[in-house]
Amino acid sequence: MVRRTITDDEIALIKAMVERGMKNRDIQFFFNRPNRAVNSGRITGIGDGTYSNSADIARASDDELEAFLESRTPSTDIPLVVTAAKFQASDPLSQHTLRGMFSKGPKGVWHLHAGETDQAECKLSFGLKHPAAWMRAVAAFANNRGGYVFFGVQDKNAAEPHRVVGLNNDDFANTDPAEIAKRLRSTFDPTPRFQTIVTLIGTAKIGVLYVEQHPSRPVIATKNEGSGGEIKEGDIFFRYPGQSARIKYADLRAMLDARDAQARADILPMMERVLALGPTRAMVADLEDGRLMDGKNVIELDEDIIKRLHLIKEGEFNERTGAPALRLIGDVKTAAPAAVPATVKKGLVTRADMQQDFLSGKLTAEPLDYVRCAIEVSGNDWLPIRYFACRAGLSNADLLAFIIDDGSAIPTQKELYRKRLASPDAACTKAKGPQADMLRRILAGEDIDPKDIAEARLASTAVQGVPRPLPIEPTRILALLRRCAALIATGSDKSAKSALRKAIARLDEVMPA
Repeated sequence: MVRRTITDDEIALIKAMVERGMKNRDIQFFFNRPNRAVNSGRITGIGDGTYSNSADIARASDDELEAFLESRTPSTDIPLVVTAAKFQASDPLSQHTLRGMFSKGPKGVWHLHAGETDQAECKLSFGLKHPAAWMRAVAAFANNRGGYVFFGVQDKNAAEPHRVVGLNNDDFANTDPAEIAKRLRSTFDPTPRFQTIVTLIGTAKIGVLYVEQHPSRPVIATKNEGSGGEIKEGDIFFRYPGQSARIKYADLRAMLDARDAQARADILPMMERVLALGPTRAMVADLEDGRLMDGKNVIELDEDIIKRLHLIKEGEFNERTGAPALRLIGDVKTAAPAAVPATVKKGLVTRADMQQDFLSGKLTAEPLDYVRCAIEVSGNDWLPIRYFACRAGLSNADLLAFIIDDGSAIPTQKELYRKRLASPDAACTKAKGPQADMLRRILAGEDIDPKDIAEARLASTAVQGVPRPLPIEPTRILALLRRCAALIATGSDKSAKSALRKAIARLDEVMPA
């Protein structure tokens, strides 16, 4: 008998996979090695007992198979990645990141545990024949903060929403990303940026299309696409929680305001340098027209010099023969790391951003953008509006005046926040029973570390009752709520999410300005 290279344990696992209904090409991914290929025929032979002595080897138990699938990632010798990029653990398409977005239920069924959000869309299948549905989602993600389109996952309207069912063909895996880019480029300007990958969740193969936030938003449709009018020329789609819809005016205005603010921020260092030098020492170079100008005088630059212009640091001017250079008075320096902003201002925020950025203390947009989000987008959930108004330099009276004067604010939102701001303790809920015990521990300075969503919900509810003035440092409660938020985000407990939002609003009420 020819010596076989597949171990008894591997044969047992393969038999269990075959019995479960996994396809040969999916099973291969787990067992191929650089010095050993496990082809489809070999797997078929193990399944029917014709390979070596596989008929005498018992299949692995369901528990053993589950443990194997949980602890292994597919072999990279038959690549699953559609693009050529290699992804690290922190990348959006890393195995660690993607597996963390799915959870297995008590019946062994995998689901996208957060469901369809402002960063996730589910599609049962993929195709280029009728691409309007997923193209619309891609444009929407590019106009918000990026996100994922999952193919092979049931959407929210299915009998079992967000269940991983897997793709029933290899169309997604076999589609060249260049073809996807071509479709997007023919319909949208600028073209959304994306990456693709095929991966296994449990035993099911799904396609993942990750879309980046486009730096030159908005992405606009340049032609009609789809027989049902899914995409029309001039459409600007935006990703809202659970849907990709035509953008609302308030969100579009915030996006355009952010673009203008970024343009001003980009030119500000240049203008500061010009002001520092003064009009007698500074000129502006127009590298397209070939001119140096100070408003009065003009120096014309030769076209050949413009094409081959080199910036030479003063004191190091050594012109080589045949290499024209322009000597600049002053230093030419690369940007020091300290000069790079710690946070990129995106100018467009969601209600989820308001909670996350309040807890982290790191603003990802201008302070007033958060206030606009609260009053220009419908919703009665609790938001820490005082904190962002304070960061914008507004007093409580100034904030009320801003809300009243905002012509884009929704009347019901104006009234909602007028009432909440009129009461300094609108979000306060007296703690009782277990919540009261938890609150005493929090105020005593005990380091609370919730172990699960239930404990995070209890702690969040207790924080709603913190008194005024706050007897402990707010940073301690912020740290607790960050731990609670991390746990609550892993599940779908609506009451826990509601408790966290109100706890954040209560802390916002009692935090010192």
